[in-house]
Amino acid sequence: MLRLTYLPFRAMAETTRFILRHGGVPHQNEVVWGHEFARLRDARKFPFNKVPVLHTADGTTVAQSGSIARYAAKLAGCYPIEPEWCAFNDAVFEMAQEMCTINPMINCYVGAEYDRCHRWYFSTFPTALDGLERQLLIARSARAGAFFGGLAPSHADFNVYHHLANAQLAEPECVKSKALCEWMAVVEALPAMAAYLVERPRLVGVGTNPGLVDKTGRFVCQRDPEGQALLVEGVFVFSRQQKSH
Repeated sequence: MLRLTYLPFRAMAETTRFILRHGGVPHQNEVVWGHEFARLRDARKFPFNKVPVLHTADGTTVAQSGSIARYAAKLAGCYPIEPEWCAFNDAVFEMAQEMCTINPMINCYVGAEYDRCHRWYFSTFPTALDGLERQLLIARSARAGAFFGGLAPSHADFNVYHHLANAQLAEPECVKSKALCEWMAVVEALPAMAAYLVERPRLVGVGTNPGLVDKTGRFVCQRDPEGQALLVEGVFVFSRQQKSH
């Protein structure tokens, strides 16, 4: 089974989580941080000394969030096959990658650092939105569908959704485009996506003390002493609990 390893953040692994759930691809979500992350890094378990990484059934470790998401999209059946259409969706995917400063901003930064980043990020945000809206309208015209991927979502849809939804945590009214708001609602209504959005831990404390809260109310952040957990149906299951089973 696939195992996706990442920090206790709603950030660079989230697009892949969306894709795997949408495609019904069996996988485990592993969360590591602190001493456990350091141990695995020092043991050279991460190709570039960072996460996310995806461990495949044959023992391959895939690194880099974009590569992981594309691999997952191929397994999930949402990676375009036609070269030109694939390139179009890859371009949209990469535009979303350029918006990635939102990830450390809401998952890590606090106080004055958060405020500085917030001002800069949302000063550039309208330009990014304008480009995304134009590409969405092109996709709708070319493929007569609701998504960047046409009639069905592609990896680009899930990556753009992740970054816009994260931005809304910092600035709830930041998505001004009617077309993009309607598109976000369509993405959220995808059955597996809707179930995952309800299930996943909430990101709380943005700008002050960020961390994830699971369905049981357990708060996890980088300072938590545990260091490792599996995320199972929206609940953190720690290594000692795994061993007891």
